[in-house]
Formats: sequence, structure tokens, C-alpha cells
Amino acid sequence: MSHLASYIKKNTLVRKRLEVVSNPSFSSTGVRQGRKSTARMRLLSALCLAASASSAAVAAMVDTKPEAWSTFVRNTISKAPNATRFSYPRQVQLSDGTLLVTASLFGPPPAYFPVFESKDGGATWDYISNITDQVNGWGMSAQPSLLELTEKIGDYDVGTILASGNSWSSNGTRLDVYASKDKARTWEFVSRAVEGGRPSTADEADPVWEPFLMLYEHQIVVFYSDQRDPEHSQKLAHQVSSDLKNWGPVVNDVRYDDFKARPGMTVVEYVPPINKYMLVYESPNSAIPSTDGQHYPVHYRLADSPLLFDSAPDYRIVINGNFSPNASPYVVWTPVGGPNGTIIVSDADYDDLYTNTAGGDPNKWVRNGSPQSAAYARSLHVFKDRPDNLAIIGGDTFDGSDPDLTLSVVSVNALLANETDVAHGPR
Repeated sequence: MSHLASYIKKNTLVRKRLEVVSNPSFSSTGVRQGRKSTARMRLLSALCLAASASSAAVAAMVDTKPEAWSTFVRNTISKAPNATRFSYPRQVQLSDGTLLVTASLFGPPPAYFPVFESKDGGATWDYISNITDQVNGWGMSAQPSLLELTEKIGDYDVGTILASGNSWSSNGTRLDVYASKDKARTWEFVSRAVEGGRPSTADEADPVWEPFLMLYEHQIVVFYSDQRDPEHSQKLAHQVSSDLKNWGPVVNDVRYDDFKARPGMTVVEYVPPINKYMLVYESPNSAIPSTDGQHYPVHYRLADSPLLFDSAPDYRIVINGNFSPNASPYVVWTPVGGPNGTIIVSDADYDDLYTNTAGGDPNKWVRNGSPQSAAYARSLHVFKDRPDNLAIIGGDTFDGSDPDLTLSVVSVNALLANETDVAHGPR
């Protein structure tokens, strides 16, 4: 039985919410009969338990143990309050060194994203605020993204923190942008970057998903997954804004001739030694089919500009010719590891990380053991002044067995030394 089918069987509330929102028909393997099944469908099963524990309950469950700016395994940022679970963590390190982390918190509606901060490299954590839906009445349902402005954009000064996420109901999906001018203590609505139809992976549906914010050439870029194009079941796209109020036209990033192809879950990183931007994404039913049994193999593209991925070559991460990471990838780069530094990629299904010290050469990927367990949409972060310190941030698994928000901080050099030929996880 698939992750999705198992999750739905165990969670009556999820099943009922899916019937209302998506009206899916599942086989015993979790595949929707007569329609496509993707990691997004697995995500929907979890995310329909939208967040709503009280601020006090979240704040009271922060666990603090490791030493400041050290390496450690599985430190608790926040324990999930009863009947809730964290997933899809995202982070930003501010100019003063503070690390902010948020995540989807699945529970009774209305959903929101709790925000936590650490001033000592992830050793101790404080709950500081919630990012809430202020305009739709739907909640901030899922898929957060964070960014700190390093230059003024429109009316928003350097140091402003931007947040986006997917606010949805049976009436639509909206990728809204919020801003904080006081270090994430309070938030204000800025604009709606993207809007789509109801949250469903059906071919006839037209939602949008998974925003990822980036600052590039004096503009804010919002990358996202787009089901609105009648030529594609799903594609990856972006839009830009120079004032955070007005957003430009849709620009394609990844699309395939095969209508059923569903690239998703954009994350972008700059790789300085090769002066390229790297886009990672999952790609079920893609033009480069998986030959190793993975249903959502991780792909990537390298381009001179993050606005030009559509014409860039398409690669799949393959280890030793016979293994691929699977689903909801994240990518970071660190100068540690040699003249090209190290590209580090995470996936959803395995504890391991995947490294490349050859500037993204598709023949040079290595699998490395990680102490942080597999989770849906894990996040990675390299500390600005400590490039050997890599944070791996995770929440729940597809089967609902690991609801807390946790992180491990590992040495990149130690990670590179821990090469493995055996896949670890899922747990």
C-alpha cells in the first residue's frame, strides 16, 4: 500500500476532507483510477489537516539541549501539540545571524505557519509569531517560503522578511505574500502573487502550488507549480515583481511535451564557482523516465539566470547508475569540499543526502549518510559564517509517524566522508 493510501486509511478526517476538496477515487495502491497520482496527491492527504493549535501550546513545546553553534542530532524545534503535526519546514538566516524556521502545522482549521527563531545556530529555539491568512478566510494551508530583503523593494526596506504560502479552500488556491518589518514578530498582507483553482490534482483542475521566493536583480521572483496551462497537466513557472504589489506575466521554467508529466516543488540555489543557478524538482512521468523504480525522481537544471531555466538541459540525479533520490527535493551550496564547493540535495523518501563536488556534473553524484530521518519536504541550510555547518530540518513522514519539528546540524566535511552505497530510510 502506498504512503497515500496508508495515510488515508489511518485518518478518517483526511479522507473526508479529500472527498470534499478533490473527490478522488483510489485503488489499493493509492493511485487515482483514471487520473494521475503524484507527490502532490500524497501532500493533499496530509495537508487537509490544516493547522490550528494555540500560540501558547506551540510556544510551550520548544525543546532546547545542544551547545551553541555546535553539531548535533535531532534537536527539537517544537513538539507538535496533540492531534497536529509539522511538515514542509522552510527557513531563512537573517543578516544578524538569527535563524528563522516555519512549517505547515496540520490540525484543525484555520491553518497558519508558526515561526520560531534561534540565535545560536539551532541549539535553542523560541516561538515568536504566526503567519496567518488575513484576507481570504481560508487559512495559510501549506507550503511556506521565507526570504529576507537585502535591498529595498518597493515600500519595503532592507531587513524586511517576506513570507509566502498556499492559502486554499474548495474555492481556489492563492499564493499570497506577507511582510514583517519587526524581525517576524508581526506580519502584514502585501499582495497576491498567483491565483488558481481548487486544490486538486485532477487533469481538469487548475490550482497552483509550492511557492519559492527569491531576490534577483532588484526583483522578487516567486517560483511555483502551475496546473492552469491546458497544454500541461502541470508545469513549473515563475513571475517577478519590482515593487511587491504588481506581478509580471507567467514565465515557464520546466514543461514537457507529455501532457501527463508533472514537474513540481521548485527550489533554486546559486552555485558561485560555475556561475550558474540550479533548479531542483520532482518529476513524475517526465521526459527522462526513471529506470530504478522511483515514482517521483529528483531532476535538476543549471542556467546562467534563474529566469532562464526553460531552455536549460534537464538532468536526473543518479547514483552509481542505479539509484535516484525520490520526491520533494531541496538544494543548497557550500564552499566546503573543494574548488567547486559542494552541492547538497535532500529528498523525501530517504535519510541520506546527495552531494556533488564537480559543479553539478551529472556523472559525479554521491550518496552520503545523514542522521536526520526522512520526512516530507525536508529543508537544508548552510550557515552564513560557518559554511561547514549544515542544518537538516524535518517534520512528519507520509505515514504520520514523526509529527515534531526537528533539525540536525552536521559537518559538511564529515558528511562527505560518510559516503554510502546503501540507501537509508524511509523510516
